[in-house]
Amino acid sequence: MKENIWAKTILGAYRHLEAVADAIDKIILKTALNSYHFSLDTNDVYQTSNKLIELGERKVTLINLKVLVEEMLSKLDSKDADILICRYIENMKFKDIALEKGIGIRTVFRRLDRAEDMFSKKLLNLGYSSLKLKNMLRNETWILNYYDYISSAKGDDLAIKNIAL
Repeated sequence: MKENIWAKTILGAYRHLEAVADAIDKIILKTALNSYHFSLDTNDVYQTSNKLIELGERKVTLINLKVLVEEMLSKLDSKDADILICRYIENMKFKDIALEKGIGIRTVFRRLDRAEDMFSKKLLNLGYSSLKLKNMLRNETWILNYYDYISSAKGDDLAIKNIAL
């Protein structure tokens, strides 16, 4: 299901959103501080302004994605949210989740599959289809590349890997 791929993608990206937003802030500051070197050429001012606007829009998108993930997690059953947090946000391995929760590893896989399905359904219920998410994240190539990587992985092969962005 393509929406499950989006669930895995945005959950996997979540733990990196703050760092990327901070990096964007630094680029905005550096660009703004260095803009005084430009001549009074209207083209230079226009290009710098557009770059700052584009960077600001990217940051807003990342903040909106962070809020969306948090909202989806809050709407899930606590067990579903907990396993998604352990796996995607805390980047725990399956065996570590099983040990921490006192459950079998097969139960971890089943709960994770169920939680991803529920997360995907909640996304769709709010109108976040695959097309809408692709459009929303069109300027975030690192997230789209991660989506492509997940969608090209073979079945459970992906579930066994501990993917880091």
